[in-house]
Amino acid sequence: MATSRRSGFGRLNQTTSKPLRIATSGMLVTLLVGGGLGVTQKKDVEIDANGRIIEASALNGTVGDLLDKLDIDHGVSDLVSPPADTRITDGQTITVRSIRQVSVTVDGDQRTLDTTALTVGELVKKLNLADAADSLSQPEDAELPVAGMSLKVTTPKDVTVIDGTTPIEVTAAATTVAGVLADAGISLGDADIVEPGVDEAVTDGQTITITRRTVSTETSTSVFEVEPVVIEDPEMAEGTEQVTVPPRPGTRTTVRQTVTENGAVVSDAVIEDTVITPAVPATITRGTKPAAAPVPGGSRWDILAQCEASGNWAINTGNGFSGGLQFTPSTWLAFGGGKYAPQAWQASREEQIEIAEKVLAGQGWGAWPACTRKLGWR
Repeated sequence: MATSRRSGFGRLNQTTSKPLRIATSGMLVTLLVGGGLGVTQKKDVEIDANGRIIEASALNGTVGDLLDKLDIDHGVSDLVSPPADTRITDGQTITVRSIRQVSVTVDGDQRTLDTTALTVGELVKKLNLADAADSLSQPEDAELPVAGMSLKVTTPKDVTVIDGTTPIEVTAAATTVAGVLADAGISLGDADIVEPGVDEAVTDGQTITITRRTVSTETSTSVFEVEPVVIEDPEMAEGTEQVTVPPRPGTRTTVRQTVTENGAVVSDAVIEDTVITPAVPATITRGTKPAAAPVPGGSRWDILAQCEASGNWAINTGNGFSGGLQFTPSTWLAFGGGKYAPQAWQASREEQIEIAEKVLAGQGWGAWPACTRKLGWR
């Protein structure tokens, strides 16, 4: 291809070429134009009227007179050769070409032209648009009707197509991006992106970018759990909890969509999440009652409990004393043990020690006379 091109209309050649002769039908007509002369003086002529050949004879007169007699239209703008006022001579050839109005669009640039050409091919040659690489909307052998016609001429264009990451040089006689891709044999996927759009006009030297895009989905089923329901219980010691209703997992269907552009993942996300079976949350009872302070093992209270109850903090023999420090019910309740349990044996080690500290503060070690004497604490 040449390095530069003139526009189609820049190549218009207004020089009148010799009319193309096309014999579509023949006709023999003998006319006596004028009078008073012998038959030996008649003149035989051939008329090419827009490609229709008519053989006629006349005695005298002008070309225009003969055309009028034959009802052959020849307006002021039409081509008549020789001119209508020329005298008829024997053996003469008369050519008539009616003016046709043609709308010619070259790469989107439209103009209306008058021409005497009989075919598209003749018109293209007159316009100097006969490049072999040009694309015509009508075949070259198509006749131009007297009523006129529309003709589109598309010239070749040098275009760079970047397909994904690969540049391709393309020369195509196309008007749109889609036409360039079709000429180059480049097909598009449903998700591919073309810039400019496929319906956009294409120009010489343009760059067309194709982003090869894929969209895939994957469906999976999984189990799931929900957050538990927590119920606070002021009668239960702080820091303790109990599962009163066990959880039951549910099932869900998830659709994940992955999008790639030119091979690279640009999006990976869940686009649909459908619960098939609802999950049942666990119910947890959680204590809020303040707990007794922790007491390290081996304390003096552990030593005393070993003496009083063999170290068994939950002992209840039914003799009126219970727990590791052998509280009577009245003493237990009098010093606040009821906030933990009705009787000492039902309370924890730390809770019993907390109440014992209060008893010690109020009554001294004498509250446990036998063991404290035995231990030498008093």
